[in-house]
Amino acid sequence: MKIESIRLKNFKAFQKVEMLDIPRFCVLVGANGSGKSTLFQVFAFLKEAIASNVHIALIKLGGSLGFREVRSRNSKGNIEIELKFRAKSDGPLMTYFLSISEEDGSPFVEREILKYRRGSSGRPWHFLNFSKGKGTAVTNELDAVTDVRDLQREDQKLAEEFRTYADRGGQVFVSTLA
Repeated sequence: MKIESIRLKNFKAFQKVEMLDIPRFCVLVGANGSGKSTLFQVFAFLKEAIASNVHIALIKLGGSLGFREVRSRNSKGNIEIELKFRAKSDGPLMTYFLSISEEDGSPFVEREILKYRRGSSGRPWHFLNFSKGKGTAVTNELDAVTDVRDLQREDQKLAEEFRTYADRGGQVFVSTLA
């Protein structure tokens, strides 16, 4: 896998940052507290969110304050993470986007998208498109598909207990990043 770019909004020290055209070998240099380690915490956070849920990932990263500690200080709005990557060196550019919000003191996934563009033009194909625990996911094998209209999409909701809990302001699981 090769990460092409990273965009962060309201994630710890990064109120709004974008790294473009990331080379295969990249060295980060900066003063203490400038965000070098925070950049790597993004990946640990995503791994934990996938393995457990967003609420636990936020608490592991931000302590008992969770969302409020992970969100950049003195900022408003959602925590946003966007990764552009290629699964194979000659593969299509894929985009994963995650937006986390908070309601009544509880975090939830506001939006989650996984998409990619086949070829150099045209609109990207959305394989995962969730908003507040509901959305669509592509269920057929992608290698054989040449037209976006041939994608088989399935409406999905998170498990009943989590959807109900989320409706009361609880956590919502990150769907997938695989």
